[in-house]
Amino acid sequence: MGIINTFNFKASTNIKNLLGKDLVTDQITAVFELVKNSYDADATEVDLEFVDLESGNGKLIIRDNGTGMSLDDIEKKWMVIGTDSKKNKMFSNKFQRPLNGDKGIGRFSVDRLGEVLHLSSVKDSSNEKIDMSFEWTKFEREYTNLDQIKIPYYLSEYTTNKHGVTLHIEKLRDNWDQKNILKLINSLKQFKSPFSIKDDFKIKVHVPEYQIFNMEIQPHNLEDISSLWVEVEIPITDTKIISMTVVRDGLKYTEEHPNPYNFGPVKTKIYFFNTQDKTRFAKRMNTLVKEFGNIRLYRDDFRIHPYGESYNDWLDLDIRKAQGYARFFGSRDLIGYVQIYKEHNDGIDAPTNRQGIIENEQSLELRHFIIEYPIKTLEKYFFKKPKNETFLRSKQNIETAVLELKQVTKELNKTAPEAAKILRKITGVVEQSQKEQAQFVKGQEELLEVYKRVASKEILLHRIIHQALIKIEKVRTVTFSGMNTVANNHDQNEDFIGPVRTSFNHIEKLSGNAKEYLKKARDHLIRKRSTESINLKSFSDRILASFEHDFIEHNIMISLEIPENIYLKIDKNDLETILDNFISNSLKSLKQVSDRNKELLLKAIDTTSYTTLVFKDNGLGVPNHLIDRIFDPFFSTTKSSGMGLSIVDEIVKENKGELNLARNNSVGAEFQIKFRK
Repeated sequence: MGIINTFNFKASTNIKNLLGKDLVTDQITAVFELVKNSYDADATEVDLEFVDLESGNGKLIIRDNGTGMSLDDIEKKWMVIGTDSKKNKMFSNKFQRPLNGDKGIGRFSVDRLGEVLHLSSVKDSSNEKIDMSFEWTKFEREYTNLDQIKIPYYLSEYTTNKHGVTLHIEKLRDNWDQKNILKLINSLKQFKSPFSIKDDFKIKVHVPEYQIFNMEIQPHNLEDISSLWVEVEIPITDTKIISMTVVRDGLKYTEEHPNPYNFGPVKTKIYFFNTQDKTRFAKRMNTLVKEFGNIRLYRDDFRIHPYGESYNDWLDLDIRKAQGYARFFGSRDLIGYVQIYKEHNDGIDAPTNRQGIIENEQSLELRHFIIEYPIKTLEKYFFKKPKNETFLRSKQNIETAVLELKQVTKELNKTAPEAAKILRKITGVVEQSQKEQAQFVKGQEELLEVYKRVASKEILLHRIIHQALIKIEKVRTVTFSGMNTVANNHDQNEDFIGPVRTSFNHIEKLSGNAKEYLKKARDHLIRKRSTESINLKSFSDRILASFEHDFIEHNIMISLEIPENIYLKIDKNDLETILDNFISNSLKSLKQVSDRNKELLLKAIDTTSYTTLVFKDNGLGVPNHLIDRIFDPFFSTTKSSGMGLSIVDEIVKENKGELNLARNNSVGAEFQIKFRK
């Protein structure tokens, strides 16, 4: 047997470029990596100072007050490429922050930013300062292997109580002009996840040349700009459910669904911006929504680049919008945040260059979830009234079943690949059938819209009034006949005839009143509406007062939550019709309730773009299987004419408004009317 010899790996100095300036291609990402290191080191403040930018010899100084590095830390962690010192460690020592820097290459971000680094470190509870210098260009010019390079360090006594790390980066490689500095500041405002617990971590930027002096980075607040946004969460405490809260013009609606996904817990918050919202956004933020970016992805407390940049449509929203322009949102309509967790989403990870996430089954499921729940929920609340809920539930059940079939197929493939192949074909058939069914339903909905437009409101209501007038005339004819019979019957006792005559007179009076009302309604259809500015509170008070007898008789508690200063520009008769119909409907529903205190709420919310009326009661509510029919003409759940809501719907549309049945899990019903200002 021959002599056994050995080789050992050596690292070329070129690896420094591969893991540094060649890998971290974006200057903003490089700064992020260094700020992350300060966060991982339990700093409460990190300062970014740019100097001499216009001289051609720019410098960036990054200072933090974290725990600092000892000589041992520098030798065994900082100087070791790809160190695994954080690999199995989830949280920082002092503040228990989720650690982000676990690849061991973040330090080479300084090479990406500048040619020279001067590093200073003071470990907490130490009076020793460590200074080192790295001239990155010498790595390639003077050495071939990394182990040949000797970096001197200098120790000095440090008498103050300050500790942390300072990175003094010189000969910056990028042009940090005012535009790029502002871009960095805007990015830093989104540096941390909006879902983070307050941890007193401050980021400050100091650029005297551009009149920026110790600016503390504050996160954006979009809730007072967007009129429609949604929070969707698969909670850490219960991953079996998907919890949703929609906020529309200040009103909140909640939904809950079973969770069909396997990638773990997640939090999302996504804002939609209509035309008016975008105008407000541009004035407030000094940029456009489309330039600000779209859906950002965070792992624990920090962003994963480049997701959410204006050029990065990682969810293919614009392709989807092109397939259904009036039904889907594009990347220019949305700004949002999605947070996953290092601890809980172990199947979703970032690649070495920190750009994006690794493509696998779980990351694809995450994308599917973001489209199916937060984004489609926003579209549902914006584009139209509730669709056929039964079909939507069936569609969702099929999608859930398909996901489960795919998961079973994946497991089965390990032991029985032939059976898995058959199951995969069956899954494909189910998916195709579901798509065909969805296309059919879409076609039927479009056809129904055509029929509804052909049967215009004027023709429809004229016909209804005409038929009602005929029926009232029949009632009056029968009444007159009865009165004459009573009057000609002299054999009857006056004690009997008197009450009967009174009843007939009462019927005649009511019939006459109804006839006059319908004539006015008919005239109302062809008259020109006269809009005026109406005080909502006083007008609603007057309408409610007309129902006072019914409220008292049936023990109904009334709540009127309308501020004194809200005015609505609308035709007075239109507003009266709206209020009358909703109050009457609530009365009919509440009269049938006996197991709880009866309550009726009339509320108004005023924003810069809309005035929203809310009618809410705790009556019988609307059965789920009838939700998609309540706005249809002649449909009723109370044995009435079935015209109330359809008439109100038309009136609201004529006043540039929108009527919706709100989704909530409480008893009763809640309707929302939104008038655009």
